Formats: sequence, C-alpha cells, structure tokens
Amino acid sequence: MSEGLDDKLARALALSVSQQPRANLQQLARSAGISKATLYRISPTREGVIDLLMERATQHLQDALARADLETPPHAAALQRLTEAVVQGREYYLFWNHAEWIRVIDARTEDANVPIPSFYGEALETFFLNGQKAGVFRIDVPSVWLVRAYDYLLYAAMDAAQRGEIAPLGMASMVQKLFLEGAANPAA
Repeated sequence: MSEGLDDKLARALALSVSQQPRANLQQLARSAGISKATLYRISPTREGVIDLLMERATQHLQDALARADLETPPHAAALQRLTEAVVQGREYYLFWNHAEWIRVIDARTEDANVPIPSFYGEALETFFLNGQKAGVFRIDVPSVWLVRAYDYLLYAAMDAAQRGEIAPLGMASMVQKLFLEGAANPAA
C-alpha cells in the first residue's frame, strides 16, 4: 500500500467509492476532501485507487476474522467479536461489499450459475455450519443463508448509520441481538 495513504484518508476514499462506485478520480478526491493532485500522487488511475483500497479492506476483514477467533465458543461471543471488529472499519466493509458486488455482477455476465467465493463468506459459512452442528443455530436454515442474512443485516446497519438513520454507537450490539434472536435454535 502506498505510504501516502494513511488510514483516515483510506477510510474517506473507501467511503467515497462505496457511495459513488463509478466516480472518476476528481470526484473521488473531492468527496474524500483532498485535491486530485494529492490523489494522483497516491495512484494515477482510478483502478489503482480501487486496488489499494481493496488491499486495505481485505486486510481489515482478515484482521477482523482473526480477532474474532470464530473457532472459540461460545458462538454468540465469537459473532459479537466479529461484528465489533468489522464495525470498527465500516468504511472498508462498505467498500469491500460494493467491490464484491461489482465482481459478482461482472462474473454473472459470463456464467450466471458460477458461485463467487470469498474468504470472508467461506469463514462465516464454516462458523455457522459449526454452530449448527453444536446446536446453537437453527438447522432448518442453510448455513449459506445464515451468512447472507448476517452479512446483509450488518451491511444495512452500517449503511443506515452512514445515512444518519441510526446512531453508530451500539450498532454492533443491535446487529447481534437482531440476528441472534432470529437465528438462534428455539430448542437451545
């Protein structure tokens, strides 16, 4: 990653791209509060900026997964650790989701039936499957659907906070509570 891209600027750019996915360099720079010349010194192309942000966002999610230690029960506590870690870098998460959606859309034009794996989705699917085997999560819902439900709920909360619809404070707990009350095994 470029030495000229500190965390505050990277977060601002990540948020800019997630809010304006097709913006050019000048629009991204303005939205992030910097000049086009400053952004050009970081990367002379929009694709280069996207690549730098994707590295940062991927690292954020890898770090969040590592901090969450999803293999260590109880499952609710592990999920809470993950949610809190992901929320700490919500700009990266919003950006990563937009970049992944664009990747999925582009891949679907080639073959609509090919699944698009991601390290994050695979880690969550393993976590939920293990939780189902342990009797923590419902078994009448496929683990891949639990991944999507959790991921979409987390995204919706971050998007709502960004829009000022909910307060960012307590967002992780709100996601956790809403998700688990719908996904918990009623017999547990």
